[in-house]
This record gives sequence, C-alpha cells and structure tokens, in this order.
Amino acid sequence: MSPRASSQSLAARLGGAAVQLGRLRADLARIAELAARRGAPASWRTIAADASVAPLALLRGSAALRAAVGSSLGLGAILRAVYHIDVWTDDIGPGLRLPHPFGIVVGDGACVGERCTLMHNVTIQRGEGTVVGDHAVIANGATVLAGAKVGEGSLIGTASVVRGEIPPRHVAVGAPARAVRAVREGEVRS
Repeated sequence: MSPRASSQSLAARLGGAAVQLGRLRADLARIAELAARRGAPASWRTIAADASVAPLALLRGSAALRAAVGSSLGLGAILRAVYHIDVWTDDIGPGLRLPHPFGIVVGDGACVGERCTLMHNVTIQRGEGTVVGDHAVIANGATVLAGAKVGEGSLIGTASVVRGEIPPRHVAVGAPARAVRAVREGEVRS
C-alpha cells in the first residue's frame, strides 16, 4: 500500500470516528435540552446525572473505535455486560435518547433515525430494510421485526410488535401493531 493510500484510509477512519463522537455530542445536547424543558439547569451535573449518559458514551465510543481502529476494544462487551444493550449497527442517528437504558437490542443492518427514543427491553431486529424514522419513540417491550418501517415522529406502544409499515406521525399499538390514530401535538417530544 502506498503512503498516500494509507494516509487516505487513516483520514477516512478518523472521519468515521469523528462522526460517532459528533453523534455523542448531539445525544448529550438533547439530554440538556430535555432537562431545560423540565426546569432543571442545563449544567454538566444535570447531564451527568441522566441514566443514559454512560450507555450512550459506551455505544458511541465503541462505534468510534470500530471506525478508527477496527475494534471496539471491549467497550461493546462492557455495554452488553452492564446494561444488556446489544447493538450490531453503527447506523444510529444523533440525538438518541435511552431513558431506561437496559435490555435493548438493535440488529445488524437496522437503521435508527435522528432524535429517536428507545425505552427498555426494545428489540429492533436485524435486516437491511428495518428502519426507525427520525423523532420516533419506541416504548418499553416493543419489537420492530426485520424489514419493518416505523415512520418519522411515530409512537410505538408498550409491548407492540411492528411488522410492515407504520405511517409517519402515528400511534401504533398491538401485536401486530396497527396505527390507531395520528400523534397529538406535544405527544412525541423530539
């Protein structure tokens, strides 16, 4: 490999790592924004006290290391062991929120959009067509089956099983999940 090709691949790897660290910054900014909405001071203490900070740092840090050096150097294993969060894709948009960060699985090839919220015990199955749109909220115990699409700004109810497609800005519940109504103003906070 020529020195020029080597430096280009190093630049690409470092660029991928920078993208992941930028996503972590957006995740933390969203935590501060939500704290301010509750009337809490948007300080580093408030952000650090949020339950999702450590798992988000492990998630984004492992993705950044994979991009830079080809291995998460054990951060992914720590995420699985401590939080039971098993993520097989780096295609998770910035502003992710994990209010109860336990028991989450995101399969290989799945895509999670920007400013999404995943509650505890959520499973998003692997598959190239599995998509959770921007600003979506997936409630606790819900499963998004392989190939399913959750529309932008949608809310998936507790213990729902999504197969097929949920239209944007709709509330879907049940097994299989069905869109029951449009999302009301302020119901999904992004």
